[in-house]
Amino acid sequence: MILAGLNAGMVLGQQKIEREFKPLTQKEVKLIEEQMGENKNVLPEFEKSIYHALAYFPELKNTHIKFKYENIKTTLNARPTIFSLLFKKKENRRYVVRINSAKKDSSIELSSVSYNAQIGVLAHEFSHFIDYSEKGIWGIFKRLVSYTNKRSKAKFEKEIDQMTIDRGLGWQLHDWAHTVLYDSNACHKYKKLKREIYLTPSKIQDYLASLNPELQPEYLFQKL
Repeated sequence: MILAGLNAGMVLGQQKIEREFKPLTQKEVKLIEEQMGENKNVLPEFEKSIYHALAYFPELKNTHIKFKYENIKTTLNARPTIFSLLFKKKENRRYVVRINSAKKDSSIELSSVSYNAQIGVLAHEFSHFIDYSEKGIWGIFKRLVSYTNKRSKAKFEKEIDQMTIDRGLGWQLHDWAHTVLYDSNACHKYKKLKREIYLTPSKIQDYLASLNPELQPEYLFQKL
């Protein structure tokens, strides 16, 4: 299905919403890499989930994105490089996705979550890139300032979650949110923050249902 869609010139986001993805085959990875791999520095251990998510963001086809390990306080984060933010046009910005390298009992390692959840959290970060690419330097500066206010940050992050769902990756985002809140060793403080700032699994289900009122009940998890 993926191969047929890409060969027909379609992006994955134009296909039906899938409840759960199977990992890409190497043939599928190669095909998506040929279309989306320009200017991408990808970590081999995550190439399947990265390219699977990227296939839903054709606007990022030629965007420079580097993935690297770093000791950070969250599973992963993403941002434009300072140099490209200051000195390049918005369409030519370069981005870095930092994946946590720390091994702590209370942290959530990207490699420890399901393939579906990996796609969900990566797609959330790619949605940030779409948002950044539509803004000049002052627009991004305003975004950064909004992060100092909890209410503004929550509004922004929930909008990004909705953008991710609109791309057709709502169930993948749902699985990521569910893993963080109910199936991880993350501390109570971290889970509380995630619950306040981002869409919860039940809110994601509600939004999915609003987009597709005929969503079959058996596809819905029990609300948590």
